[in-house]
Amino acid sequence: MVKILPSLLALSLSLSVVFAHGSHDLEKRAATTATCSKTYQAVAKGSYPALDCTPFTQDPMVLEWLKLVDFTKTPVYPPSKDGACPTDLTTIPKDQCWWTCQKCEAKGDITSCPKPGTWGLTYDDGPSPDSERLYDNLLSHNQKATLFIVGSRAISFPNTLKRAYKEGHHIAIHTWSHSAMTSLTNEQVVAELKWTEKAIFDTIGVTPLYWRPPYGDVDNRVRNIATQLGYKTAIWTQDFDTNDWNIPAGTATPQSVVDTFKTWLTKIPSMTTGFVVLQHDLFPQEVDVAINGVLPIAYQTKTLSMQPIAQCLSDAKPYKEGAGTFVLGAGSSASATSSGTSATPSVANSGKNTNAAVSLSAASSSSALVAVVAILAALY
Repeated sequence: MVKILPSLLALSLSLSVVFAHGSHDLEKRAATTATCSKTYQAVAKGSYPALDCTPFTQDPMVLEWLKLVDFTKTPVYPPSKDGACPTDLTTIPKDQCWWTCQKCEAKGDITSCPKPGTWGLTYDDGPSPDSERLYDNLLSHNQKATLFIVGSRAISFPNTLKRAYKEGHHIAIHTWSHSAMTSLTNEQVVAELKWTEKAIFDTIGVTPLYWRPPYGDVDNRVRNIATQLGYKTAIWTQDFDTNDWNIPAGTATPQSVVDTFKTWLTKIPSMTTGFVVLQHDLFPQEVDVAINGVLPIAYQTKTLSMQPIAQCLSDAKPYKEGAGTFVLGAGSSASATSSGTSATPSVANSGKNTNAAVSLSAASSSSALVAVVAILAALY
């Protein structure tokens, strides 16, 4: 298991050191590599790899999983440096189809919902101490979402994950350590995905069929491995990143996130498809802007239908075992309204109006430290 003090330092730094998604530098949202041992230790039976560290590939469990992939069919491309794009993009092979750097969407990539006016509602990096507040809001509006789960967080907050699954949210994979996948070896890609799958299965009893690469960092090599393992690659619509992940570091504000969302609302009527948005529920500020800024506006936009990705794709069986608790057609903003449940939050119910909600209070900032402490408590 990881040492608590180094994890505290790394997680504390992640609140203040933020880089960018995709083709820019990468935000470090987990333990730094300095806290991860380079000396292989077998994972004890019934246990898991070190939290927030890329799992060792010599482990017997991983060696069994590697048999599921025929690497002779996997394209060969040089690994990236932490997912960062080269200065000269022309040096990237055209057939690599690197989503973040080439803006290339491969056949099978899920980057939008087919029906215009449909929002594929997703949240990444949970569960966290603040996820419950997001779930409370979604539950009060009969709203479901796709939750991309980090394996290390799944075993840190199993009861939170169980609640999300019980309430019918679509549970999907977001890797074990939130690493840039193009920077990893083939074997590490398998370990990241399968350990997360195992953590989720051990917690809720189903095997997700959908996954999202951290930072959207995926190319045809990583896609091939994920596809051979039976996963569907879900990213998000190009330029539909809320940048909520920049709020904890102070390079974005709740108001800027809301303003970005309002800009999208003007584009949506002319779009020929629906869209998928990147949002997060790891840090308190991310949840704050979701429940107090973005979602209240979305609930009031009657022409907008928020749905989990599986629902917008009409996939009634998003798990290897089938539907699980997921009910196709339930829990969208449109279905909530049509069933007689108002999708518009009143001031009395929310306790805040939209303008007041997007201001970041001192209490919210201090709750970030509380979140770090809660995460560390789960490591014991």
